This record gives sequence, structure tokens and C-alpha cells, in this order.
Amino acid sequence: MTPDIVTVLGTAGGTVVVAFAALTVAGVVLLTRRARRTAKAPLPGRTDAGVALVRADDAVRAAADDLAFAVAQFGEDRTRDFSRALEAARADLDKAFALQNRLDDAEPEGENRRKGWAKSIRALADRARETVQAEAARFADLRRSEASAPETLKLIRAQLSAVETRTPAAEKVLADLRKTYVESAVAPVADNIDAAVKAVAAARTAADEADAAIAASRVTAVSDALDTAQRRGREAATLLDAIERRRDELAAAVAEIATLAAEQQKALEQARALRDAPPDPDSSAAVNDAIAALESELAAVGGAGRRDPVAELDRLVDADDALDVAVSAARNQQRRLDGARGALAGALVSARAQISSVEDFIGSRGGGAGSRTKLAEAKRELVIAENESDPVAALDAARRAQNRARDADDLARYAGR
Repeated sequence: MTPDIVTVLGTAGGTVVVAFAALTVAGVVLLTRRARRTAKAPLPGRTDAGVALVRADDAVRAAADDLAFAVAQFGEDRTRDFSRALEAARADLDKAFALQNRLDDAEPEGENRRKGWAKSIRALADRARETVQAEAARFADLRRSEASAPETLKLIRAQLSAVETRTPAAEKVLADLRKTYVESAVAPVADNIDAAVKAVAAARTAADEADAAIAASRVTAVSDALDTAQRRGREAATLLDAIERRRDELAAAVAEIATLAAEQQKALEQARALRDAPPDPDSSAAVNDAIAALESELAAVGGAGRRDPVAELDRLVDADDALDVAVSAARNQQRRLDGARGALAGALVSARAQISSVEDFIGSRGGGAGSRTKLAEAKRELVIAENESDPVAALDAARRAQNRARDADDLARYAGR
């Protein structure tokens, strides 16, 4: 029964009197603490901006899968607007991640500017999300009609069968990877087969539910079941793709190690000549230490048993980089550029492998705004490295891409615990 309005107001009035007295006393305490609390508080809007970024990134990832499915079902002509919307959303998201990275790096900017960045991040992220979700919803409506539901279900089941057909080959690939490489090298995709099998099973269950709903003319149930079947089927395919991609990445790292090792032998010969005829004793000592470190890494490459070529490549690149730094102190600028060119190819392969690995992890298991921002920054640095004409600057960018990708991986795995 609704209370009488007079009674409510009377009770509220008494409460206000008591509360006012308490607040008068508490106010003094609160004022003394406000400065410390304000100093420790996050920048207003940053949390909201991060949430908006995660939501937008998830929406864009899902929309990319939705577009591929829509193209298969409706053709490229009918999905052209969806494709344009996805590109526009990705552009907005790239800008938002760039701003988020500036906030995360705590650049020495004024508070008003940082508040403006946070506001821009939310606006860009919301626009990206809303853009792709509107297009995705339009095609979801097309699929949800009873008329197209059987066709959609047929396509989904065909895709699930294709995933199941790929599974034995993916199992063999994974088994071969485990025989050849150490556990840490295979870890990013170690449980992908089991996860893919579960995803396919869930997708088939949803497809059966959709079939039953179609027969009973329950449109809403059909829609939900089709969406679930499609989403889980995409997840299974992505997991199997990641296994094959990891195989290719590790093979590329092995090939690059051989190429880099040959180049480093030449670099060592030149460094030894410089060490034996140094411009000064300090340069000789620095070059000698770098030579010893690189020789040690080369001796350890491809040792007995399983290996981690990505880690080996990282260490070789690091040692080569250290040698280049030591030699550069005693060489002219041109020789320094030559050394950077020798290390760049390996750094790029390593950066690409690390970026791809964390991309797969976030795509299949999720991640917070911090990991996604670091991943976006790693991609940006990789683009700079790939397009930079100055090999020294390109190598620096590639190394930054590696570091950002490592940070993104750490943050994503921490968030996923």
C-alpha cells in the first residue's frame, strides 16, 4: 500500500534535521581529507573512457566477423555500406587508442587537456561502437526473419562442418609444435583445440534449438539461437586459425634466426677488427663485452631438445643491438646504419609475432583497456618501423613495438586471471 504523502514528508523532514547535525560535524573532517582524496583519485572520465574503449573494441571485433558472415550470406553489393562503416569505426578506434595511450603514459600536460582527451576518447569509442552495431543490427534483422532463417541456419551448419573438418589437421599441427618447441612457445595456442571443440558443440546445440524454433515459428527464439550458433562458430574458427598462424610465426622465426646468425657472423668479424684497433681503450672494452655476449647467444641457438625460436630471436636481436651500440661508439654514422639494418629484420619478425600472439589472446579471451591500448600502440610503432626509411629509427620503433606488445600481453593475462 502506498504511504500517505504527508507521512512521508514528515518522516523525511525529521531525518533531514538529524542528518544536518551529523553532516555539520562530519563536514570539517571531510574538508581536511578532500585534498588527499582528490590527489589520489583518477582523472575524471578516464575510467569511463577505458570502459568505452573496451566496449568499442569488442564491438568492432564482433562486427568484422559479422561482416564476413554477411558477405557470405548476402553478397558484397548488399554489404558495401557495412564494410565502409567498419572502416570508419576502425579509424575512430585508432584515434581513441592513441589518445588513451597518451593518458596512460601520464604525459606532462595540463589537467584540462587531459580531461579533453578523456572526453574525446569516449566520443570516438561510442561513435565507433554505435556505427558498427547499427550495421550489424540491420543484417541481424535480415537473418531473423522466418523467411531467411533456414538459409542462415544452413550456412552456419556448413561453416561448423568446415571447422570440424579442419580440427584433425589442427591437432596434428599442435602436436608437431609440442614436439619441436618448448611449452612457452606453444602456450598461446596450447588449449585452442579443446576450446574450439567446445565452441563447435555449443554452436551445434544452438543450431538445433534454432531448427526447433523455426519449426514452431518462434521468431525470437530463432534469432537468439542463430546469433549464438554464429558467434560460437566464429570463435571455433578463430581458435584453429591461431594454431596455424602460430606454426607459421615460429617457422618464420627459425628462418630469420638462420639469416640473422649469418649476418651477425659478419658483424662479429668487423667488430673484432675494430676491437683490435680501437680508437680508445674504453671502446675496445665495450666492443669486446658485446662480442662475447653475442657469441654466447649464437652458441646457444638451436640447442639439443625443443626450442623457443621467438625467444632465441629476441635474445639474438638484443645481443646484436648491444653489439651495434658498442661498435657505434667507435664507428662513423654510416657503419651504425649498416648495423641497424642487420638487426631490423629480426626485430620486425619478433614484433609481428608478439603482436599477433597477444591479438589472438585478446580476441579469444578478452582483455582490459590497458592491454588493448598497449596493443594498439605496438601496432602503431610497427607501422612506423615498417615504413621508416632511417634504419636506426626503424629499429628503435620495432623495439618499442616489441616492448608495447610484451606490456599488452602481461596486462591481458593479468586481467584474465
